[in-house]
Amino acid sequence: MSDRAAEIEAVVFETPGVVAVYRTGSAVSKLIDAVAEQLTGSEEAANRVTVTQGADDRDEIEIAIGVESDTAAVETAQAVRERVAALFARRVPGPLVRITVVHVVGE
Repeated sequence: MSDRAAEIEAVVFETPGVVAVYRTGSAVSKLIDAVAEQLTGSEEAANRVTVTQGADDRDEIEIAIGVESDTAAVETAQAVRERVAALFARRVPGPLVRITVVHVVGE
């Protein structure tokens, strides 16, 4: 995982209401990561946060989060977006941040 992706992941985990960060990307990329983990015994290959460079030099960030059931998913996703955008505050244009809520943890 890149240093930037690791930094973003840490900020996401620190956001109130977020209980998990899941892998992003296609099913094929997730399968490749899982196989690499098994072969190396390391989770370094896992892409929980994806950071790519768009055609217009804009960073594109994909994040998939799990939230607590007693926390509003929309507000939690907005808080994540704001925190991630703050990491890129000096970059123009700012990043395109895609957040998917993939799981709501309940009791």
